[in-house]
Amino acid sequence: MGWFENLFKSDFEKWVEKAPIKDLENAYEAERQKWIKNGFNGNGERTPKMERLNEEINKRSAEEWENDPKRNKDPNFRWTDANRWD
Repeated sequence: MGWFENLFKSDFEKWVEKAPIKDLENAYEAERQKWIKNGFNGNGERTPKMERLNEEINKRSAEEWENDPKRNKDPNFRWTDANRWD
C-alpha cells in the first residue's frame, strides 16, 4: 500500500513530508507574504498550500512536545504550581 500512496502525491506533498521544520516555516512565511500582497485572496481564506504547510508544522510541533523528556506527564500537574515560591 505504501507504494501506491506515493504514486499519487505531488512533488510538493513529498517535499512537505521530508523537509526540515525550518524550511517549512520559511516556506509558510513566504507564502503568507504573497497572500498578504495579493489582498488575502479577496476573502481572507488561507491558500491550500498555506493550510498544508501549517498542518505539517503543527503536527511536528505536537510530536516534538509529546516526545519531550522534560515534559511533566502528570495529568494533574498545573503549570502554575511550578511557579510557587513556597
